[in-house]
Amino acid sequence: MENKFWDVVIIVSLIENEIDAVVFKKKQNKFIHNIDTFYYSIKLDGNFTVDSVDLKVLRFREFLKRYDNLDYGSFEPFVISDLPYVFNFMPFRFAGYYKYCLECPDMFDIFFADVVPKSQGGASVTSEIIVQLRSCPLWCMGVVPTFELSYKVVKYILDMFGIKILEVKENRVDYCWHSNYLQNPSQFFRIDNFAQMQVSRFKRVSYQYQFKPCDEYENDYICLGKRSDKVFVRIYLKSKEVVEMGYKPWFISIWHEQGMISDYDKYLYEECYKRKSWNYVDVARLNYYLLWGKNEMYKLKCQVIIDNPENYSDNTIHKLADFLTPRITLITNVEYQTTRKSSKSYNLLDLKDNSKYGVCKRIYTYMDNRKLITEYLTHDTLRLVSRTGDTNKSRCDYCMFWKMLRSCKMIDVCCTTPKHLKLTRIYSRNLNKELVKHRMLHGAVTYSLYVNGLNDNDVIHDCAAALLRLNDNDIHNMKQYKEKKKRLLNHADFSSVIEDNRPSYIVVSESDGEMYEGL
Repeated sequence: MENKFWDVVIIVSLIENEIDAVVFKKKQNKFIHNIDTFYYSIKLDGNFTVDSVDLKVLRFREFLKRYDNLDYGSFEPFVISDLPYVFNFMPFRFAGYYKYCLECPDMFDIFFADVVPKSQGGASVTSEIIVQLRSCPLWCMGVVPTFELSYKVVKYILDMFGIKILEVKENRVDYCWHSNYLQNPSQFFRIDNFAQMQVSRFKRVSYQYQFKPCDEYENDYICLGKRSDKVFVRIYLKSKEVVEMGYKPWFISIWHEQGMISDYDKYLYEECYKRKSWNYVDVARLNYYLLWGKNEMYKLKCQVIIDNPENYSDNTIHKLADFLTPRITLITNVEYQTTRKSSKSYNLLDLKDNSKYGVCKRIYTYMDNRKLITEYLTHDTLRLVSRTGDTNKSRCDYCMFWKMLRSCKMIDVCCTTPKHLKLTRIYSRNLNKELVKHRMLHGAVTYSLYVNGLNDNDVIHDCAAALLRLNDNDIHNMKQYKEKKKRLLNHADFSSVIEDNRPSYIVVSESDGEMYEGL
């Protein structure tokens, strides 16, 4: 019989009886699937080995060497007039041979090799270009549109030198499934239960645990195999990664739009994200009750703890949060990282006539076979079964979690309309703005303590003092940094002004009387 010990006993919290239940509404047992990372390689026509005398190749090398004098981490803008994106060229180091990178921030990176090694036959089999498509456009725009955009940029550069492309092929592809099905993944993936369920050729598994309040623990990362293997599998708490990494807030918007998390969950995720702290979630739950709860006695308790959380143990805060509010909805990610060593052996079916795509035919055919590939990965590479009816584990049927994962729809994009994509970008920008503001305000207060010692100055005075202590060098450095950030940020995400109607403060400079508005 399939184990059921991971199912959480549902206890209705106090606030669920006090306010409209719609704020806690979400879709149960929801799965969404997408390709999270996509690398492809490009083989060029010409001799790119060290002794090449090919004039096109030599001109291309001269173009790349223009960026040799840049410091590591520096870059120069590269303009493509008919594309509304920022591009930056820079020196780089990737996989040994690739020493230059053209980046489109938050979209993709194109790595160039100026010299490739000879093979035994004389000519090189090493691809001169590797392209990495990033997760944000893959989830929000789709795999094919993102590939086509990046390929257009590659073609633009190569056409400058008359260099032709011989072959385009996939290099690394990560298949991901996000789900709110498991609300106690630490128990579901407990080593003894996982050993009973898993059917695979993997011999070793690695776990990462974190101790939680009330003698609980959180299993936030499992991996099977090695990153260098043909297939590497990771199962981890995506909720925690998004919060603590602090650079993928658009996932929160997608999860909410897809019904995987409720309005209540979205609030908790946002509060934790602003602080880049997954451990803040219990304090955020108390703050939620303080804002919308009805019992004044408990609201007072919440206020006291929120004002001085360091005076209370994690267990105390956790138990009160459990009594007053429901726990946050967790999102688990199951991810298969596949390499070229794996995919080159796939017997791809010609489901469509992709001959019109020329040298890119392999990419389009590969994408047409996506469902067949994922069915193979989720059955032959690793599957989870229910130990019922047969002593031979390999003949057992999938457990319910795995059945639902395998039946998940193969949609190419989660932001289904241009309006939804725009809203997701605005949401991401707003949330990042709050994260930066939170760091800035805390930094101003800390700066005041370093400069003035322990003091009871008004925090507005701390912010103003930090601004007015700037000297000419500080202003110059800020201007340089602003120019750098303008090049690094994606124009599509910063094409409109975020409205902010909150009252602002005005600071008057003591030296020249100039006013600074908008603190």
